[in-house]
Amino acid sequence: MTPSASVPEPPLDPEEWTDDEWISYLEQSDETFSDAFTQPVEPLLGKVTKSSGGQIIGNAMVGMAQAIYGKDKTEIAIVSEGQPASDDEPFKVTLDLDHPEDSTVVFRTPPQTESSSE
Repeated sequence: MTPSASVPEPPLDPEEWTDDEWISYLEQSDETFSDAFTQPVEPLLGKVTKSSGGQIIGNAMVGMAQAIYGKDKTEIAIVSEGQPASDDEPFKVTLDLDHPEDSTVVFRTPPQTESSSE
């Protein structure tokens, strides 16, 4: 959108105008250009990011970031304190952190209760 005829063109040398003239020019140009920005930005961004060109550029930017800074090596560990193991659990897990192949899981069969037979 171009400024209307009522808004004067600024001079080539900014020092030719006083501060009041600049303020007046800025106020008039704000009113003139205010209608140009009524369309929301989100639909335009969606068109760009979902296009094939946007996808290629986005992946290229991610690749460059990984090449410069390295991949994110943050490991997420969820640690919660559990209850102490009891003998009546249906299984027992023993983890060997130094030799994981030696870790074991032992399943216990529940004790058989005497059923009354008729």
